[in-house]
Amino acid sequence: MQASLQRGTAGTSAGVGRVSTDYRVLRREIEADGALGTLPSPPASEGRDELLCAVTELREAVEQRQREKPGSAFHLARIEVNVAASLPQLSTAETIDEAEIRRENLRVLPDALNLMPGVTVQRIGPRNERGVYIRGFDVRQVPLYIDGIPVYVPYDGYADMDRFLTYDLSEMKVSKGFSSPLYGPNALGGAINLITKAPSNPFQLDLGSGYGSGGQVHGFANAGAKWKNYWAQGGFAWLSSDGFPLPGDFRPVPLQPAGDRGNAYQTDYKGRLRLGWTPNAQDQYTFTYANQKGEKGNPPYAGTDSVVRPRFWQWPAWNKESFYFVGNKGIGEYTYVRGRFYYDNFDNTLRAFDNNCYCTQLRPSSFNTAYDDHTYGTSMEFGARAGERQTIKSSFYFKDDTHRELNPGEPTPNFRDQSFSFGFKDTVRLSNRASAILGFSADRLQVLNAENMVNGALSPFPRSDVWAYNPQAGLFYTLGEATRLHFTFARKTRLPTIKDRYSYRMGQAIPNPDLREEHASNWEAGVTHLLGRRTFLEANLFRSDVSNSTQRYYLQPNLYQLRNLGEARFLGGELGVRANPANFLQIHANYTYLSRCNMSNPELPMVDTPRHKAYSAATFQVGARTTLIADLRYEGGRFYQNDGGRFGRASNFAAVGFSGTTRLYRQIELQAGIDNALDRNYFLVDGYPEAGRTMYVNLRYQF
Repeated sequence: MQASLQRGTAGTSAGVGRVSTDYRVLRREIEADGALGTLPSPPASEGRDELLCAVTELREAVEQRQREKPGSAFHLARIEVNVAASLPQLSTAETIDEAEIRRENLRVLPDALNLMPGVTVQRIGPRNERGVYIRGFDVRQVPLYIDGIPVYVPYDGYADMDRFLTYDLSEMKVSKGFSSPLYGPNALGGAINLITKAPSNPFQLDLGSGYGSGGQVHGFANAGAKWKNYWAQGGFAWLSSDGFPLPGDFRPVPLQPAGDRGNAYQTDYKGRLRLGWTPNAQDQYTFTYANQKGEKGNPPYAGTDSVVRPRFWQWPAWNKESFYFVGNKGIGEYTYVRGRFYYDNFDNTLRAFDNNCYCTQLRPSSFNTAYDDHTYGTSMEFGARAGERQTIKSSFYFKDDTHRELNPGEPTPNFRDQSFSFGFKDTVRLSNRASAILGFSADRLQVLNAENMVNGALSPFPRSDVWAYNPQAGLFYTLGEATRLHFTFARKTRLPTIKDRYSYRMGQAIPNPDLREEHASNWEAGVTHLLGRRTFLEANLFRSDVSNSTQRYYLQPNLYQLRNLGEARFLGGELGVRANPANFLQIHANYTYLSRCNMSNPELPMVDTPRHKAYSAATFQVGARTTLIADLRYEGGRFYQNDGGRFGRASNFAAVGFSGTTRLYRQIELQAGIDNALDRNYFLVDGYPEAGRTMYVNLRYQF
């Protein structure tokens, strides 16, 4: 807005009117959110000079709020779909910022993402992992990025999200269905991009530590410095716990007595260092080094199904090391080239024991195995303005994945894939009220190496390459000053992973090198509305038609092959409200309805997602120093499939939490809270109970 007025491109009455409308809508959205407190007064008239002054004041208020934060977002990390060429832009991605993460004491990634509508937590009990589903799509179908760099494991496409701490994040962006073609391949149901901190002040320091139930100890330190043309940002975080307390009415079983959960320990460390050079307002170049190390236990099955064979596993290493460079070069006023180059190394070790003493490995089911995976790649992005109403972007994506399985006394099988993607996006303003997006990407998976173990010797697997094509389109319409409508369609694909095609699954499966890509047609219609001056409402309806998805085809009992047989339909809706009814009170609530149907076999339920999910939180400001929060999470209608293959339905549950934060002295804050305050006994998958009543206390210093 400010640039348009200063250049004079909005000098006509129609141009000034467009800027005035966008200014009023943006101001009301910020006011409804309540994050900036008292805003500058609106202009007394809507002349060009008065409007320019009002826009400048609003921008300065937003920038001042950014300076007050311990770290601003690393803006080169963003990959978004925007819908305006020269006026304020509307992102189709949903965002959680650092303030909300810290306010709710969300230490690991799944807990933070679970605040969003359409997002539900997945518990992978046999591996002690957690992921998320986005409108019915799991973490293999919704890739995870940090600063625009893909970080999912090359072998199977998964990422244990409990290993990703949140202390160095500035914001999280989640795209659902209609995600940017610039992300690259595999965004079947969307994409998750974690954006780390960058300094906004000459010197910034953010320190914190805390203690919680189950012997949990955590801490973090983030520091940033900014000079005229250079800046640096570094951080370190750790989280360690002995386990977690079970609910008081949990029924003990032989492998799990009452009290704390057995073999549920974890230790995670993460460090990050970034150096940046900004020679001018348009150009920026950064180099980042990140290292995270983790270890965890694997709690044994604590259910009553006699068919389930308990696993006695421990993971002494879950390590990840990353190097990446991101650069942005401006070419004139309206054109840029942005490049990302990265190398990522992942080491994983699993030990399987005979029993719950975790001390012997004599049985055939016991083993030691290690994965040695590494990835390198690049993505290049080019953007340009085509007149006042149009923006064009294109991208090239390349990723090289290598997986090696290190089993003692055996040859080492090697697997190597290369994936390519070419993306294009055209954003055009059709009128004062309407904007449109057209996008397309073409993805290719090329298999370079795949080795099979036959009678103790290595031999090559058959190799098959895959092409996939992804068109998408969206229409966005502003109805008056308070209401925005959108309708989007995206045809998305997911390429098969190394594990999908070549794994024997510990003798339970036959590889299928000819496995093809999965398809999904994602439709969405939605509306946002500003109700008065303090309430923001949002509603979305969505549908996904999934085809060619991988399903188990049983060749005989206990032996299957993954084949492209699956057809499914996901239907649902989301409702959200953010309100600031009084200066001392903020309300945030959302509800998600999701119906997933296995069209290939309607008798089989689709697991790991609830039909109903609700979240609400009320934040009370008590004086100038203290904030109190009460929140409620509810889930109902979730089905599961346990380790023995048996289907069941998890009980509905509601979990209540309370917390409070008070500023002790200037930048020093004390926080205390209680999660699952009513000690609700519930599980997401049979045999793996969730934590009971847990308490925590945190101390934080910001400068």
